[in-house]
Amino acid sequence: MQKTKFRKSLDSLLFFVKPLVSDSWSKRSVLFISLLSGFYFTNSLISFLLDKPINTVFLSISFLLLIEISIRSLLFTDFSKFSLIIVIINNFRIGSTYALILEAFKLGS
Repeated sequence: MQKTKFRKSLDSLLFFVKPLVSDSWSKRSVLFISLLSGFYFTNSLISFLLDKPINTVFLSISFLLLIEISIRSLLFTDFSKFSLIIVIINNFRIGSTYALILEAFKLGS
């Protein structure tokens, strides 16, 4: 088969897509559950704290800072031992950040 530009672009696309679908279903499901649990946890925490007379902006910034510190501290350790744990925490962080941004858009701030 000839190496045309179209074939090179298909090969590069396959290079990026193959790791997403080649993992086991259990690993993908755990990562998806961690993403959804980060969204659910943060969304329920924010909706609970909106009824309380505390500064939710300071609380949401401190919550994100805590998650960022945890992921950065795990990155400085031996990466091969904790690779799945790091990805799970990172997915939890992505879900919680999405929930905070979505809540901010809902409130109009």
